[in-house]
Amino acid sequence: MKILNTITLLLATFSFGLAQEIPAVYSNIGSDENGVFLQMENRRIYALKAIDQFKFEDLYTAAIGTREGLSFDFKFPELNGTLYYGFINYSDGKHPQPVYFRESSPINIGICHIPIKRFLSGKYDMIDWEKTGKGVIGYRIVNEKGDMLYDGRMAFTYSDGMFKVEPTIVEGPFINQLSHKGAVISFTTSEEIEAGIQIDGKTYKNKRPAKIHEIKIDDLQASRKYTYTLSVGDFKYNFNFETAPNPGSRKAFTFAYGSDSRAGNGGGERNIFGTNAYIMKKIAALAMSENAKFVQFTGDLINGYDTSRERMNLQYANWKHAVEPWWHYIPFVPGFGNHEAYNFVFNDTERGTYHAIDHFPFKDDSSESLFQDNFALPENGPRSEDNSKYDPNSNTIDFPSYKESVFWYAYDNVAVVVLNSDYFYTPSGIPTTGGNLHAFIMDNQMIWLQRTLKQLEKNKDIDHVFISIHTPFFPNGGHVKDDMWYDGNNNFRAVVSGQFYKKGIIERRDELLDLIVNQSKKTVAILSGDEHNYNLLTITNKMLKYPQEYPHEKLELTRTFYQINNGAAGAPYYAQEKTPWSENVRNFSTQNALVLIDVDGNKIKVRVKNPDTMELIDEYILRE
Repeated sequence: MKILNTITLLLATFSFGLAQEIPAVYSNIGSDENGVFLQMENRRIYALKAIDQFKFEDLYTAAIGTREGLSFDFKFPELNGTLYYGFINYSDGKHPQPVYFRESSPINIGICHIPIKRFLSGKYDMIDWEKTGKGVIGYRIVNEKGDMLYDGRMAFTYSDGMFKVEPTIVEGPFINQLSHKGAVISFTTSEEIEAGIQIDGKTYKNKRPAKIHEIKIDDLQASRKYTYTLSVGDFKYNFNFETAPNPGSRKAFTFAYGSDSRAGNGGGERNIFGTNAYIMKKIAALAMSENAKFVQFTGDLINGYDTSRERMNLQYANWKHAVEPWWHYIPFVPGFGNHEAYNFVFNDTERGTYHAIDHFPFKDDSSESLFQDNFALPENGPRSEDNSKYDPNSNTIDFPSYKESVFWYAYDNVAVVVLNSDYFYTPSGIPTTGGNLHAFIMDNQMIWLQRTLKQLEKNKDIDHVFISIHTPFFPNGGHVKDDMWYDGNNNFRAVVSGQFYKKGIIERRDELLDLIVNQSKKTVAILSGDEHNYNLLTITNKMLKYPQEYPHEKLELTRTFYQINNGAAGAPYYAQEKTPWSENVRNFSTQNALVLIDVDGNKIKVRVKNPDTMELIDEYILRE
C-alpha cells in the first residue's frame, strides 16, 4: 500500500503545474491543483483552506490623515464593533501605554474614525500635539461580540490644518541577546524606513530601509546602564538597558521563568485574540519590580494550532504587545511549545477523525519559520534533522530549521539551554502521515545538546546550567497522558518517511536524563511548562520512574536533580494527577505564578510568586 500511495502521489505532483512540492519526510501526503491532500486508501482528503477575513498588516497600516484626525479602513468588511483610543505619552513614565479616552468610535464594515481635533484637544491634549504638531495614538479593536482583537498604535503629524500618518513603530523596541558587550535591539515599523539607535553619541543603523529591524550593538562596557534613543523619521523614543556583567563575575542577580500564556477564560484582557495579556502584563511588571535581568518564557505563548499565517502573526503580536512596555528594558526570551503549531489540517468526515501536520514549505511557511520571523533569538543551535540517520535524502533539505528555537545563552555565571520538544510536530495522525511526537527530542538535537553541555562543563565562567524545555520529563497534572510519559507507554515515537524511530518516548527521556544529570555536573534543574500549574519535583535515583514490567534498561541516576514546572502564566489550569513519582512533588499550585531564581555565586534560591496577588507560593534553596 505504501508503494502504491507513493506512486499515486508522485503522479499527482507532476501532473499539474500548480502542485506543491511535498517534503519527503511525510507519507501519504500529495498536492494537485486543488491543494494539499492526505491520501486515505482510495480517497483524497484535502487540507482545510485558511480563510482569512483580514490581513494582519492591514490592522496596523489602515489609517490615513484627515482634517479632523485619523480615518481607518481595516479592509475587513465583516468587522463591526468598537475602536477604543487614547494618546501614548512617552514622557510620562517608563512603560508607555495608551490611556483610553472616555469616547470611542464605532467600527462599521471595517471602517472607523478618530476625531482628534474634536475630542483630544485643549484640556485633553496631554501630549502637546497642538504645540509640537505630532504625537502617537494607541487604539484597540473590539468586535461586536466584545472580543478584543488587536492593540495598535499610529504616529501622526499635524500641519496646515491636516493630520498625516507617519512611519510608526508597531512592535518594539525589544532588548534581545543581552551580553556584557551590548544587545540586539529589534523593532517593526509600519513601512520600510531607515531607522537608527543612538547610544553615547554613536549611531547604529540598518544597512538599508526595512520593516523588520534587528540592530546589533556589541561595543559597550559590561555592567553599565545605557540610555538608547530610537529614531524613526522625526520621532524619537528614549529607553535604557543594562549590559550584563563580564562572564564569570559572579555578582548576585535574579532571573525569571514562566510558560503557557495562551488565552484564558474570564473576559477582558485574559484573551486578546490568542493570549492572556492580563497575566502576561502582571508577570512582566513583577519581573521588573524584582529587578530580574531577563525572563525565560518557554512555550505556548499563544493559542496557535491554526491554519492561517495571518491569524498566527496576530496572536504573536498580541503576546509581544502584552510585555512590550517592559521588554524595552530587559530581555524576554521565548521558547517553542506545542501551541506554536501552524498546521495543515485534514478532516476525515467519513471516519470522524482529523490529521494535522507541520505546515510547509518548511523554509518560509512552517511553524518553525513563523516563530523565527517573530523573534530575534540566538542562532547557535543545530541546523535541522537533515543528515540524521532518518533523513530520506542526504542531498536535499527535508526538515524544518532549528534556527532560533534551539539555542543557549549566558548571563554572568549562568547558562540557559533552550530545547524544542515540539519540533516538526504532528498533532494528530503520526503513523499515517509521519512527523514528530509531542515531547520527543530527535537525534540531531540530542547530539547538539551533548556537545553544548560538554562545552559548558569546560567553560570556567559558567557555574550553573538550566535546561529550559516546554514539556516536563515527569508530568504531574494535565499531561500525564503525553509529555515524556504517555501513561507509561514507551511505544510512542517519531516517524519519518514511514520509518519509526528505534527509541520510544521513555527511552528517549532516559537518554536526555543521562546527558543532563549523569554526564553534566553543572546542570541544576529543568525549567518546564505545558502543564498549567506550578510544582517542584525532586528527581532521585530511588524515585519511581517506570511503568510496571518495563522491558528496557532502566537508568541509574548519579545525583539528585530538579524539575521546576511553571506553566501558570494564564492558560486554563490543570489539577494534580496521580503518578508513580507523586510523593516527590512539592507544593503543587494552580495559582498563576512566576518563578524567580536568585543567583549569588554558588548559591541559588528560588522564590515563586503569584503576579496577580503578589502572594509567595513557594520558596527554597536549590543549590548552596
